[in-house]
Amino acid sequence: MDRRGIAEVGGLSLAGGVLGTVAQQAVVGSVDWVLVAGLVACVAIAAAANYRARTGHAAQVATEAPAVTEENYEQHARRASGDGGVPADDPSTDGDR
Repeated sequence: MDRRGIAEVGGLSLAGGVLGTVAQQAVVGSVDWVLVAGLVACVAIAAAANYRARTGHAAQVATEAPAVTEENYEQHARRASGDGGVPADDPSTDGDR
């Protein structure tokens, strides 16, 4: 895991621990540190799994996406209504009006 992932997991774990501590102090009046440690561990595991899934999916999409080059950019560009494609979403960008 890179530095950004470690920072994200650490930050979310710290935030979960602080929120768990504050909630217990407000509701019960005392803090069960075993419960807070378990909460921090669960948040860390979930955040790490989420980060790995997001970065893995982004890498997979990047490898499967077609490369747009100078020769084939017209195949990937949106067609205008005059080119046999669909009309533009924004009528203010249409050249006929």
